Amino acid sequence: DITWVDAPESQYPILGKKYKIRCEVKANPAPTVNWLKNGEDIDVTASDDSPYIVENNGLTIKKVKESDDGVYTCRAVVFNTGQIETKNIKVEVQIAPYIYPMETIEVVEGEEASAVCNGTGKPPPSFTWIKENTREDLATSDRFTVKKNTGLLIIHRVEFNDNSYYKCIAENPAGKNETRVRINVLVKPKVFEFLNVTAPVTNSTKIICKASGRPAPKISFRKLSLRDPFQNGGQLDDQRIIQEYFPDNEKGESIGTLTFGRLLRSDDGLYACIAENKVETAYKNGHITVEFPPTFEKTEDYPPVWSWDNNPGNLTCIAESIPNATIQWRLNEIYVENDRSPNIQQIGNGPISYLIVRPYNEPRFFTFYECIARNKLGTAIKKIELRRATVPGHIQQVKPESITATTIKFNIVGPPNYHGLPLRSITVQFQTERERTWDTALVHTWSYNASYILENLVPEETYNFRFAARNDVGLGGWAGNQQIKMPRRSVPAEPKIILGGHVPDLDNYVTADIVTNSNYADHYRLHWTVPNDNGDPIDSYRIRYCVTQKVNGVWRDSASECSEEISQSFQHTTYDMHSLRPDTTYKVELRAHNAIGLSSPAEIRVKTARGLNSVVYQNEDPTISSATIIGTVVAAIIAVLIIVDIMCCCINRAGILALICDQLRSKPVDEEDPKLGRDEKEPLKPEMRDQQMLLNGDKCNISVEYDGKQVYTKPGEIIGKHSVV
Repeated sequence: DITWVDAPESQYPILGKKYKIRCEVKANPAPTVNWLKNGEDIDVTASDDSPYIVENNGLTIKKVKESDDGVYTCRAVVFNTGQIETKNIKVEVQIAPYIYPMETIEVVEGEEASAVCNGTGKPPPSFTWIKENTREDLATSDRFTVKKNTGLLIIHRVEFNDNSYYKCIAENPAGKNETRVRINVLVKPKVFEFLNVTAPVTNSTKIICKASGRPAPKISFRKLSLRDPFQNGGQLDDQRIIQEYFPDNEKGESIGTLTFGRLLRSDDGLYACIAENKVETAYKNGHITVEFPPTFEKTEDYPPVWSWDNNPGNLTCIAESIPNATIQWRLNEIYVENDRSPNIQQIGNGPISYLIVRPYNEPRFFTFYECIARNKLGTAIKKIELRRATVPGHIQQVKPESITATTIKFNIVGPPNYHGLPLRSITVQFQTERERTWDTALVHTWSYNASYILENLVPEETYNFRFAARNDVGLGGWAGNQQIKMPRRSVPAEPKIILGGHVPDLDNYVTADIVTNSNYADHYRLHWTVPNDNGDPIDSYRIRYCVTQKVNGVWRDSASECSEEISQSFQHTTYDMHSLRPDTTYKVELRAHNAIGLSSPAEIRVKTARGLNSVVYQNEDPTISSATIIGTVVAAIIAVLIIVDIMCCCINRAGILALICDQLRSKPVDEEDPKLGRDEKEPLKPEMRDQQMLLNGDKCNISVEYDGKQVYTKPGEIIGKHSVV
C-alpha cells in the first residue's frame, strides 16, 4: 500500500524565499511521484530555468512568488501493482509585513491625538507600539489605546513627556518589520511673567514678557487703547519704541521686550503681551505707570470764585500727578493753617483740596490764593482768585420788536458783564397807566437769552414797563422804562405752516415760494401752529387749495380746479387733504378766523407723488413705484413660465398646454363611450389598455367591436364590420 509519511494538506511558503512543498510517500515497491498544480502537470524538467526542483520528499520552489499560490497535487504511482494515490496540498504564499514610511507627527498637549501605522502583509499583520525611551508596550499603558489589527495608536490626554520616538512593529507568520516615528508634543503658549512697570516721565524703561510653549511662541505687544500691535524693531511713527523677542526652542520659552527710549505721559496705560505659536494665542495684560510732577492742565481755565455777603467762597484745587501730590495753600506768601484764621478752612491735602473762605465783606480776603502741589518729581503752583460778587448793572437797551393786541415781543440788551457773575434771568414789571405805584405791578421773568415775549395783555390799554437783570447775588436796578399802548382787537395773526417737524425760516423767502413733496399720490396732511388771536379768540381755520402750474417761471393757479373753502375747528392744527391728483402741484392757503375776521393767508405749494399709471417723461424724475415694479416682475415670471410650458409641449409632449391638447383631442371618443358601453356588463379598464400599449411599444393597434350587446377590444388590425374604432 501507498503510505503518506509527511504531506500536510496546507503549507505556507514565504514570498521570495526557497520552500519545499513536503510530500513524502512510501510503498513497496517504491512509488513514482509526479506533481500537478491546479489540475495541470508541472514541468519539472531539470534545468536552470525551471522554478522547481523535484526531490524524493517534496517539490522545492527555488524562489517563491505570489503566483505560486494554488492547489498542488502530489500523485504517487506504483507501476508494478498499478496502484495510484493522490494528495491535494493547498499552498498559500505568505508575505512578510511592509510598513509605509511615517512622517513626524505633531500633537497638542492636553488634547486627544492619534497615529496610524499603515502596513501590508499576508496574512494581515498585527501591530505593536513601543515607546523607545521607556521601552514600554503602549497596549498595556494608561492613556494609550492600540488597535492591533489596524495599527492605530490613540493617546488620550497628551502629556508633555509623550514627546519622544515611537516604534511601530508589524508581525505575521511570514516575518516582522518595524519603523520609528517622532511624535512632537506641541504646547499651547502661556504667559507666565508680565510685570507692571513704573518709571518717571522722560526716563527710559522697558516691559518684559516671558512665555512658554512648543514651539517657542512669538511675542508681541499691543497697547489696549490702540487697534494694531507694535511691529518688531522701531516703530514707523514713533522711533522711541522698540519691540524685540528672543525664542529658545530647546527650553520652549520666549522673552519679549518693549523698550521706551523716552517716556511720555501718553505711554501710560494697559498693554497686552501676545504669545502666539502654531497651536493658539495667549494674552496677558500689564500696566505702565508713567510718573510725572504735579500739573493743573485740566483746571487751568477754571473761572474765578465769587463770594458775597456771608456766602463762603469755595476755592477748589485739583492737581494731577503720579504719585499723588500733597497740597498747601498760601495767602500773601503765608501758608494757610486752619488754626490761624476763623475765616479760612482747608479741606483735604491732595490731590484735591478745598479752601473755604468766609470774607464777611472784608476786602483783604478778596485776592489771589496760591495752591501749591508737590510730589517727589516736582512742584506746581496755581493762583485762584476770590472775587466780590455784586448784583448786575442796568439793562442797556429795550425795544419792542413786535406788538399784537395782547402780546409784545421785546428785544433786550442786558447789562455789561465782562467780569461779573453770569446773568440768570431778565425780569419785567408792568402796570397800566392808571396805576401810580410799582408796588402792585405785575411781574414776569424770562431765562436769560430766551424769547422775551409777554402775553395776555389787554387790547387798547396803555402799559408802563421796566426791566432788571438777575444773577446769583440778586436783582439789579430797574431800567429800560417803556410806555406802550396796545392796539385794538383785530383779525388773528397769520398761521405758520410746519414742514418736516419745524417751522421754516422765512428770512430769505415766503411760504408761497416753498414747494414740499407729499409721500402719497392722493393725500397730504397739513400742519400749522396756533397764531396769536390779537385779542379775540380764534374760532376756526379756513383752508382752500387749487391746482397750480409754473409757466415761464411764474406760478399760475387754475381757478376752475379749486376746492371749496374748508372750515376746520380751532381745536385742531392739522387737516388731511384727500382725493388729490397724482403728480400734481397744489397751492394751499390757510387762514385763521375770529369774530373780527380772517387773517392773512399762509401759503404753501404741495406736489403729490406719482401714481401707478403716471407717464414718465424724459425731463421728469423717472421714479417708479414699488407696485409697478412688483407687477412687472410678476408679469415677467408668468411669461417665462408660459414659454417653458410651450417648449415642454413641443419637445417632450409634457406640461399644462400638452395636457389641454390631449384632452381636446380625446373629447370625441369620450363622448361616444357612454353609447358604446350602455349595455356592457363590466366597465372597461383603461389601465389594462395602457399597460398593453406600453408592452407593444410606441405603435399599438386596438380594435373595438360591438355586437349589439357588449363591446369587445383586442389588439391587432381593425377588421370587421362591427368595429367602432
